[in-house]
Amino acid sequence: MTSCLRLFFRAFTAFLLGACASGSACAQALTSVPPAGTLLSDRGIALNAAAHKIYAIDQAHGGVVIINSRTGAAKSIATGTRPDAVAVNNATNRIYVVNSGAGNVSVIDGADDQVTGTFKTDRRPYYIAVNEATNKAYVSNTFSKVMTVLDLATGSPSDWPIGSGDAVVVDSKNDQVYLLGYEDPNLRIMNGATGEVTREPVGSIHAWAPAIDEGLRKLYVTRVGSADVLVVDLESRAHTVIKVGNYPCAIAVNPKTHMAYVTNYADNTVSVIDGVSGTVRGTIPVGSHPQSVAVDPNRNRVYVGNVQGNNISVIDASRMKVIQTLPAGSHPYAVVTDPETGAVYTGNMPDPENTEAPVYTAVIAAKATK
Repeated sequence: MTSCLRLFFRAFTAFLLGACASGSACAQALTSVPPAGTLLSDRGIALNAAAHKIYAIDQAHGGVVIINSRTGAAKSIATGTRPDAVAVNNATNRIYVVNSGAGNVSVIDGADDQVTGTFKTDRRPYYIAVNEATNKAYVSNTFSKVMTVLDLATGSPSDWPIGSGDAVVVDSKNDQVYLLGYEDPNLRIMNGATGEVTREPVGSIHAWAPAIDEGLRKLYVTRVGSADVLVVDLESRAHTVIKVGNYPCAIAVNPKTHMAYVTNYADNTVSVIDGVSGTVRGTIPVGSHPQSVAVDPNRNRVYVGNVQGNNISVIDASRMKVIQTLPAGSHPYAVVTDPETGAVYTGNMPDPENTEAPVYTAVIAAKATK
């Protein structure tokens, strides 16, 4: 067994040394560990829904590749040293690229795809989430005790000392920011207006991936250490726990059906959670070490990136079965879909020995009719 979702070097190395006593899977994983100091985020590829553009991180060249999901045309632009995450503000048509090596966030104008400025962060920025309602962004900083808050309207950053964290997710309705720490048994919650921080004890550590079901007002958090998903009611903050498979990594929610899909990295499966009943509806076998997942609610399809299988499993969610397995380039660690066009893209892990290796794959054959 190896790590999953965010191949973030500090946790990844510690996990491999502790969990991999023997076996070919561990040996294979050790050979694919990114170079020391490299960060990889599940936010390495993102959709600009209004413009039908995909933004894929290109670490080797310090930038992003921008793909038109209607035509497939692509171009590259420079942003900064070792970018690792990207987020889109669809309300303003601005794109934000976290450059971990440069210690800043680049701002891209989605109209002409040019960099218009940068925000300074603390050292080694890692993960980013945008609140479109308030026009603010929140950046976690690896090896730091602060979160950087970006006022996207005024162009001013500020650092809030709320502790070390990894993944960040925003509840726009209540203007709350949730910070997950890999080794923290607390869920940290920041009031976006006042900066006040509260801590909700949630027991297990090794939290990895968040997802919100806006309709049901639920936050899901996968936890690899206890093989479960933490479910938090965003209004009452009451929480429950749902057991899933071994090393649950990524999670995605279908906003129309309120089903949540969890990739179980060590089991090569996907758990299907019914958000209304709070129960596991079924378990679907997929490919080798599923690490990322995306949902197309228009077609009721689920796309699972199998990082060691170099492919994508396409799930017909209505039948809860894999209907296609498609090539997805080298180690697909992130996946995104444009529900309007049906296009599917993966972000591919950088190859330190081949800087010209593709950083994304267009999974054209996965397009499905409604």
